[in-house]
Amino acid sequence: MDALREFDIEYIKLKDGEHRFEYHITDSFFETFNSSLSARDLQVGILLIRSGSTFTLVFGINGRIELDCDRCLSRIELPIRGNYTVLVKITEHPMESEDDLIYLSPHDYKLNVAQHIYDFVHLSIPIKKTCSDIGKVCDPAVTAKINSVIDVDTVPDTLPERDTDDEEEED
Repeated sequence: MDALREFDIEYIKLKDGEHRFEYHITDSFFETFNSSLSARDLQVGILLIRSGSTFTLVFGINGRIELDCDRCLSRIELPIRGNYTVLVKITEHPMESEDDLIYLSPHDYKLNVAQHIYDFVHLSIPIKKTCSDIGKVCDPAVTAKINSVIDVDTVPDTLPERDTDDEEEED
């Protein structure tokens, strides 16, 4: 976890109010998580708003990442952008943390945000990622091979017949 030490926020030193943190994400960040993603000019800004024993972290992600096209497996650079919020509560009786709510003990003094950044980068990636998303054409050799093995044009034109017995009983 020493490789991710730069993502520690020592909130105990911060006064009430707004505090900003900026991170430039590199490939070594993703390597720490054993991920195949590559960062291309990926910036993460965090706004920490502290108010007594609670604070809010607002993550802003903006940049490009390099990943594989879902269709032809070519490497593509995909722009990503996203805003995510996490609420942090400091309490004597911490409960199990949730996705957007973290409980910390009063004895804690810092919070590492690396895992949150990693998760939010992944949430910013669209489910379907293809070359056409960035205005390119998929590798013709790969798509020809796919089309020769899988008949992608065979979509049924008709819907299956409905069982109308239930409808008739209601009358």
